[in-house]
Amino acid sequence: MASLFKNKRSTLERVEKFVSPVYFTDVNLYGKIYPEAKDLTSLSVWSTPDRVSFDEASKRPDYVSTGVGAQFGPTWTTCWFKIVIDIPNKWCGKEVHLRWDSESEALLFTTDGKPLQGLSGGVSHQERHTFTITPSASVSCLHYEFFIEMACSHLFGAGSPTMISAPDPKKMFTLKKADIAVYDKEVDALVTDLQLLAEMTRELPKDSIRSYEAMYAANEIVNCIDVNDRSSLKAAKDIADRFFGQRNGESQHTIAAIGNCHIDTAWLWPYAETKRKCARSFASALLLMEKFPEYTFACSQAQQLSWVKESYPSLFERIQHYAKKGQFIPVGGTWVEMDGNLPSGESLVRQFLYGQLFFEKEFGTRCKEFWLPDTFGYSAQLPQIMRICGVSRFLTQKLSWNLVNKFPHHNFVWEGLDGSNVLAHFAPSETYGAELRVAEVVKTVTNLEDKGRVSHSILLFGHGDGGGGPTEAMLRRQSRLQDVSGLPRVTLSTPDAFFSVLESESRNLCHWSGELFLELHNATYTTHARTKQLNRMCEQALRDAEMIYSVAFALAPDVAPYPGEELQGCWKDVLLNQFHDVLPGTCIAQAREDAQAINAQVLNRVGQLSDGALEKLFGTCDDQNSGDLVFVNTLPWSRSEIVSVPWNREELSKRCWIEGVDDNAMQKTECGTLVSIVAPSAGYKVLRGISSHKVSVLAVETAPGVIRLRNQFVEAKLNSSCEVSSLKILGGSKELVAADRLANVFVIFDDIPLYWDAWDVMDYHLETRKPAVKQVVFDCSYVSERHS
Repeated sequence: MASLFKNKRSTLERVEKFVSPVYFTDVNLYGKIYPEAKDLTSLSVWSTPDRVSFDEASKRPDYVSTGVGAQFGPTWTTCWFKIVIDIPNKWCGKEVHLRWDSESEALLFTTDGKPLQGLSGGVSHQERHTFTITPSASVSCLHYEFFIEMACSHLFGAGSPTMISAPDPKKMFTLKKADIAVYDKEVDALVTDLQLLAEMTRELPKDSIRSYEAMYAANEIVNCIDVNDRSSLKAAKDIADRFFGQRNGESQHTIAAIGNCHIDTAWLWPYAETKRKCARSFASALLLMEKFPEYTFACSQAQQLSWVKESYPSLFERIQHYAKKGQFIPVGGTWVEMDGNLPSGESLVRQFLYGQLFFEKEFGTRCKEFWLPDTFGYSAQLPQIMRICGVSRFLTQKLSWNLVNKFPHHNFVWEGLDGSNVLAHFAPSETYGAELRVAEVVKTVTNLEDKGRVSHSILLFGHGDGGGGPTEAMLRRQSRLQDVSGLPRVTLSTPDAFFSVLESESRNLCHWSGELFLELHNATYTTHARTKQLNRMCEQALRDAEMIYSVAFALAPDVAPYPGEELQGCWKDVLLNQFHDVLPGTCIAQAREDAQAINAQVLNRVGQLSDGALEKLFGTCDDQNSGDLVFVNTLPWSRSEIVSVPWNREELSKRCWIEGVDDNAMQKTECGTLVSIVAPSAGYKVLRGISSHKVSVLAVETAPGVIRLRNQFVEAKLNSSCEVSSLKILGGSKELVAADRLANVFVIFDDIPLYWDAWDVMDYHLETRKPAVKQVVFDCSYVSERHS
């Protein structure tokens, strides 16, 4: 008899190798999960550079035969496969799976176009290679046919050489596996048990009795299994059942496990691919709901569900069915999971407005929880906006990414600028892509900052960022971890059930007032400024259009009907582009270009709407020689602006008079006339051409390369690099630029972060300051008094 004394390291590795998918699979237990396999009866393919519908692809006459080992691509190509399956008679009564690995994402369809399940290939912990054809093969139903849509990209795009690099446009994808196989559920269950026992051995404290009990139980199971004798499995299962049957005490912490598949609406892939990611992920989620009635799945982002409704209507109907059953749970209340800092306050309100309207219309409910697990900080405006929109709960985990200071709470009351407060929960596991591993369960408790204050914590499980969602293996692990001594309870739950418990314990919680600042990814405030500029222009244009049309409609409803649907469509496009990897500038170039094109279209359309409303209010101004221009101020306060008058230079010499505008408020330039106009709140100012007036602006070169500028307000001196050496307000003696110092200094810094190059600007960049220019003024011509 072998010694009962066990070396923990060697025993643990023995168990791990016994269930390894890589090592010794010809003699270990993992290699027996699929004891028999058979090639597909036939496999044919049709490829296209476009993303086409099932109807179009299924009717193509030009499919060609293919097989395992063939390569497909390049990146973003779509390949449609027809597969024919004939299950052998000897497999009757056995569970049969399709096994598929195309090193890419794929979606399985029935022959009538019903999306069944997503398939994720490649070597990754997020793989999903199998689909259950039948749980018990029957002699009356052994022939099957399917379609598979293969997207030539990985779950995380096609970046090379790193994940966040630009996509490799020439990348090819190999069909590594395409067959059917008998699935041994009992073997797979024991593999899961041994994996969990090994994880408990490793993750529980070194001096934990339960850790050693797990090790000895696992070792005993390995000893009693003969991989070539299925009758040995019963004794092994009995050992596992005894161990996992030992329950917790009443005081044990409870983990609310909630399925999700956080899908970035664009990131390392464009919007068009996200639409297919949604179909793959949601179809997989619904299939699990059929098998596991207790399984729940939380889904945010109304935009993604709207896409599914439009492109996959039968799938959307099934989503609505499971939503009524309480398994598919809409959360978040927003149009997308937007950036939490860059959108305007009005945009943040519209995110909730259109999100809540969609969820109420399609699912009969408004969301109570703001669900934003992955953005780069959270504005102090949000609690007030959330409360106004009927949302009183908030979930994230992103502040766990802080570079310097650990955020002090996982459960707290978050207070906004006006005193509004919401109940906040940060998942202590610090992820939204958990796999229900023992390490995640242990971390949820050991990392919890509010020990003794709360009895429950959330664990969000399911592959995320690129989608995918929960797997059957995760749910098997949850079943074993539901109530086992040595670990917190892990129960399948819902957001509402969790927050209801947290609300009952909220008297114990601390308060946090103001912004939730992320100490990382600060370059997202400036990266790809054009995207941010277009967003702000769209926000302003939409606000102006709504104000102008409201006035026009109020004055003449028959002449100027309010274009509500068009404006809502424009708003939804802008809200889409506020997604937390698009507006910050952290997506690939293709996604960024898509967003900029969409916003440019919005600006054009909104401009047309505003022009139409203004014409109805003031008439047309087609004739430049009419001499009248109207400047409309849509803001609720008086506004002073410098505007450029769109008259040609010949006209400028004839007239430049503005009703109610001071003579010194105009200046002629090479590009036109700049005019200073003050318009009343929510009003307008008329420009009429009658006569010209002079404005004095002084420009003097006091020394080679040194310029003195003066108008009626200020006087400044600039050197040859356009740096300001002196600035004074006329009528006063105070010098605003300190002696021996310069203002308006243009400098550059090295910008090389640790990894996230589009996201981060590190503090050490301040040590690399260099002048950006040496000299910009080389030959200065001037006049002492220049008049316009």
